[in-house]
Amino acid sequence: MNPLVAIFGDPVWQILTVILVLALPVGIMAVRTRAMHASADQKHRETRRVLLLCLIVFVLLSGSELVFHARQASPPQVASRAFSSIPTRGPTAAPTPTSDPSLNPTPTPRLARSITQVLTTFCDAITTQDYQTAWNQYARSLQQTHPESETFAAWRKFTRCTIPDQGGDPSTLSVLTLTFANGSTDRFGRSGDVDYRFSMADEDARWKIAGVCDIMAEGCFPVSWG
Repeated sequence: MNPLVAIFGDPVWQILTVILVLALPVGIMAVRTRAMHASADQKHRETRRVLLLCLIVFVLLSGSELVFHARQASPPQVASRAFSSIPTRGPTAAPTPTSDPSLNPTPTPRLARSITQVLTTFCDAITTQDYQTAWNQYARSLQQTHPESETFAAWRKFTRCTIPDQGGDPSTLSVLTLTFANGSTDRFGRSGDVDYRFSMADEDARWKIAGVCDIMAEGCFPVSWG
């Protein structure tokens, strides 16, 4: 704001100016009354002194108000200059992301055969009694924990293998139905068609049978041959 405009709008300056204007005629009258018997020239001199005194007081008052408002107006300008003198830093360049091998795991290899293909091969081999082909569908970990001869002997109890309708994605079928030969039963005394769940594992980018369990109402229990 302009300091002169600020002075005119200052209520303190306005009040003091009014007092000074009112005091001027009172002072003149007081001087003339005191010098009633003085000559005209002396009265004029005394009147000029009163006017000069009031003018000096007015100038001093206005000058002090002007300095006061000028000081109030100057700090923001100084701050603005000081702020503008500070060099502006350019935008900091974003760091270039580095490639971390631990954050980019190796994608799962594309498997050569689907789960359905492996289980179909196994199921057909059981039906045709081609036990070596069925054995080849086992993962190495399962072959190492189940002797081949004992596994073949367990498979000879079955006369047929089928894949029941399981719904969902056909590439993730996991249940096979094995049919016991006449007179043969499982450890629970069941005969005929019995469902088994096969779990699969990735071995050398191929699906392999990693385990077999006997489906019961209470859960799925591992079998001796899987």
